Amino acid sequence: MKKIIQNKFNYISKNNPLVSVVIPSFNRYKYLINAVESVKNQSYKNIELIIINDASTDKEYENLDFGKNCKIINLSQNQKELLGFGPGSIRNFGSDVASGDILAFLDDDDVWAEHKLEIQLEEMAVNSIGMSSSEAYFCEKPIKIGLSYPLYNSEYYLKDLKYLYKKTNYIKKNKLPKIWDYDFSYIHNCFITSSVVIEKKIYDVLGGFRGLPLWADYDCWLGLQQLTDSVYIETPLVYYDSLHGDGRNYKK
Repeated sequence: MKKIIQNKFNYISKNNPLVSVVIPSFNRYKYLINAVESVKNQSYKNIELIIINDASTDKEYENLDFGKNCKIINLSQNQKELLGFGPGSIRNFGSDVASGDILAFLDDDDVWAEHKLEIQLEEMAVNSIGMSSSEAYFCEKPIKIGLSYPLYNSEYYLKDLKYLYKKTNYIKKNKLPKIWDYDFSYIHNCFITSSVVIEKKIYDVLGGFRGLPLWADYDCWLGLQQLTDSVYIETPLVYYDSLHGDGRNYKK
């Protein structure tokens, strides 16, 4: 598919761009602090943190403060109760106030590996591509850095993926392709939301997430893939919480 925006994403290593990290949260404070800590511990340091408090009722959310370079957005009414869907389009509240040239998304119950942003930004620069994602650890028990977990795409869901892509040449030797185009992503959503990094000007052209009750993330990735390819890092850079914490509104 012809790209509307040409991939000329090659200024990262020179300009050290600001990355705006958007985290929606609803009543999962004990998980949120782990997510935030993993952002603060990134080897890449030019980061702006944006927390969207989706009208949480837990008292810990009354005076959120995660220090400098952090914006807190407190929504007055829970968006699922108001509109009937979860955190998809809620992320647009974060992108609207983002100062960075780059957007990165993180669910409040997931955790990043230390070098996540550094690795993905470098791969985007080397390949001159405005979007990236990575493999993740599929955690079916509480996340602890250093524990062994199956890999999300290349182990846990590999059998399913091989079936879905059996009539294509995308999966070779049990590995997903390094560059994902629209045709690859149209078959199945292999993106893990907490791994996605996107150039903000591309996200803005699309208009961000739409207000869909289901598959809002997949819909957004397909829209972005009409504007740019995406580079995939097979190294797991995210700890994905398949248990989803204990949030009452957010289900993956």
